Amino acid sequence: MTEIDIREAARLAQQRVMHSDVPIPRDRRRDVTRPPGPSQVRALRGFSAPGAAPGFMVEVERTYPAMAHLRLLGEHVYVLTDPQAIVDVFVTHGRQTMKGRALQGAKVVLGNGLLTSEGDVHLRNRRLVQPAFHRDRIAAYAIDMVSLTAAHEATWRDGETVDMQQDMAALTLAIVGRTLFGADLRGDAREVGKEMEAILSGVGARLLLGPTVLRIPTPARRRALEASARMDVMVQRIIDEHRAMGDNGDMLSMLLAAQEEGMGLDDAQVRDEAMTLVMAGHETTAMTLTWTWMLLSQHPERAAWLHEELDRELGGRPPSMADFANLPRTRAVIAEAIRLYPPAWLQGRRTLADLDVAGWLIPEGALVLASQFAMHRSTRWWETPLAFRPQRWIDGSGEFSEDAPGQPRGAWFPFGWGNRRCIGEQFAWTEATLVMATLAQRWQPELMPDADVQPMPAVTLRTRDGMPMTLRRR
Repeated sequence: MTEIDIREAARLAQQRVMHSDVPIPRDRRRDVTRPPGPSQVRALRGFSAPGAAPGFMVEVERTYPAMAHLRLLGEHVYVLTDPQAIVDVFVTHGRQTMKGRALQGAKVVLGNGLLTSEGDVHLRNRRLVQPAFHRDRIAAYAIDMVSLTAAHEATWRDGETVDMQQDMAALTLAIVGRTLFGADLRGDAREVGKEMEAILSGVGARLLLGPTVLRIPTPARRRALEASARMDVMVQRIIDEHRAMGDNGDMLSMLLAAQEEGMGLDDAQVRDEAMTLVMAGHETTAMTLTWTWMLLSQHPERAAWLHEELDRELGGRPPSMADFANLPRTRAVIAEAIRLYPPAWLQGRRTLADLDVAGWLIPEGALVLASQFAMHRSTRWWETPLAFRPQRWIDGSGEFSEDAPGQPRGAWFPFGWGNRRCIGEQFAWTEATLVMATLAQRWQPELMPDADVQPMPAVTLRTRDGMPMTLRRR
């Protein structure tokens, strides 16, 4: 790209990231007693050092049992470490909050889509997209999920080494393309993977520091802007091709129909919703599957427990939506991977009113954080929290249950809360379960012995240098 193109990409990114549907308040109060917490230097190091943020959140959870206050780049930040406090802010007072720093920063790529919009705009967008995730539609998507997984499996070769992170991202991109956009994105998978790496390494890990990261001219920022511009081109191509094809009943058709019926969606807003679902719709499930393969490789006895169910229930045939309820171990394995390595590892909000939480006043305009990564690994709420024990999700009747481990409500929230709960939750559960059931019947990938797998906290919890695995046929 030329320098002028970079300037234009930077202008568009800055324009997206500075937009807000509602006024953004700031906590400037001096008359408030605040809870104890880490020093400003420790907080800055915890959020800015490469890969340090998840561990820092675990440290805060262990040190401050209800809530911690810290200062971060001039902002008052409250970290919630008590389950009831988390429920109070994110559920009880959910409508008195707006998105936090990270999602504001994510607008650089996502624009003002469902994940990042606020107020009436968010409610309208959610109503428009909701039908695409109806139970009946997900049942229809399941057919494509399995067929695309089978086609992907045909590319696997026994003994071949793959980067499982890239491999699963390619598969989930193909699935989201077919089901939500009626498009074949398999040819785009490699390029999209490169763009995602550039975007997340360029700005992703620093989103908690706010939109100002865009103003710092670094090589990583340039790569991120170039990648974002190329993603724009791909998404616009999907939209243009869809217009030419006409309505085929998928999610993108709904958005375009709403635009034509005068419901207020301009081209930029259609692009933002499409970009949100392209990126969020495949990235989170790809990471879930990636971490699941790693954990199964590290714990062969748990893999054997899973294989016993798949052999008994499926006997080598492709799974279907009808099998979903009969695969509790498969779902338990996925839940346990999400617990240990939640794709959405941190959730943030900014308060729109004063809130009384856990005996403390959280003023209007303060930032509030709750970390899935920290709460899902808490010794206070989970038995042997660092162990990979998928059996914890099986209840007394042998069924999968998210309540089986006995954790309090605010200690398990992989898909968020309330009016901001992930709209694609059931899509993700179905996809991850059917993909794993299809592939794990015949394959048992092995993590390379010399692999140094390090979590990289960005918008999602990815791996720093991929997930090198050798494909092994069972």
